[in-house]
Amino acid sequence: MNGLRLHCAARRGRPVALLLLISLVVVGHGWAVPAVVAGDVNTRPLDVQRLAAFRPDDLLVFRALTSPIVVPGADFVSAQGPVSMPALFRNHWTLLYIGYTFCPDVCPTELMTLSGLLPELKKTLPDVHWQVVFLSVDPERDHPKRLAEYAHYFDPAFLGITGSRSMIDRVTHPLKAGYRIHPHAPGSMIYDVDHDTAYRLISPDGRMVAILPSPHEIAPMDRALVRFFKEVVQ
Repeated sequence: MNGLRLHCAARRGRPVALLLLISLVVVGHGWAVPAVVAGDVNTRPLDVQRLAAFRPDDLLVFRALTSPIVVPGADFVSAQGPVSMPALFRNHWTLLYIGYTFCPDVCPTELMTLSGLLPELKKTLPDVHWQVVFLSVDPERDHPKRLAEYAHYFDPAFLGITGSRSMIDRVTHPLKAGYRIHPHAPGSMIYDVDHDTAYRLISPDGRMVAILPSPHEIAPMDRALVRFFKEVVQ
């Protein structure tokens, strides 16, 4: 049995020894040795050095942050039940959009664009697990069932969430996602909400790494995200 164990160990050692030999030859000739990063694109920790060095082609389409912003822990509700951040982002790359279901034109336009972008991203970046999260900043009117019906009109995979004002502000403030509720009488169902219209790219480890400002066009966003993943993530 000892001989068998030694024999197996010797066989297992050959690939390791070969890799070491190749590494010595490569380093000796001054060639670059690529870093090996564990995990796939949906679980791997973000490389902050690559992010800081990344320069987008068009800031009107895609703005990478030189330093990622951590999404604070917060609790929300959906039609499927409670939702917590940052657990919500785990094993996914998320496009986060804030708005409200009573929005007359902007939110429908932006969510329709997201519903067109998502299939393109699944083709050009097939290894990425995408999710779209629609965070309503109007919990007075947007109860979970209404929110789900609204989000699913654009894509059944979209997740609609909302929560208390304190939880909403806890997330939107650090992400620079501004909004304003217009004054209205208590219990009134008729009032406007001004809000940010950007898409925010959140990494699986719960950090905002980029902003996609409006107006949104599918093809330029797709190209920008493909380049970002190629140079920063993959």
